[in-house]
Amino acid sequence: MAKPRPEKKRQKAKPAQPPLPGMPPPEPPGTARVLPMQLQVGDQITDEAGTWQVIARPYSSAGGKHTQVRVQRVDQPGTTETRLWGAYEKVTVIRKENTREANDDQSAPSADLYYTFQPVALTNA
Repeated sequence: MAKPRPEKKRQKAKPAQPPLPGMPPPEPPGTARVLPMQLQVGDQITDEAGTWQVIARPYSSAGGKHTQVRVQRVDQPGTTETRLWGAYEKVTVIRKENTREANDDQSAPSADLYYTFQPVALTNA
């Protein structure tokens, strides 16, 4: 007859590792770090000159190595600039929660609209 297997000892949960020195603090809620080509219209970028809002879709140049985006000042809507980033650089933006999905849900007609039809009786007159 075979011996029963001995029970395994449970390992204690290890405490979370403290943050490494030189690491940036966690980002506040509502912010995201994205590549420049992932910027969306309405995203806000903050720098030393103030807060800027993306007003056009990003486009790339130089074989996709650089990305340009048109932005305008939030406090002065007439002031626009074109910002340039390397395609690999991440940008910290303030993004409204699921703005694209919320707009799609409101503007999309229901599926019943496309599949509902009334039969019409044809008469020969």
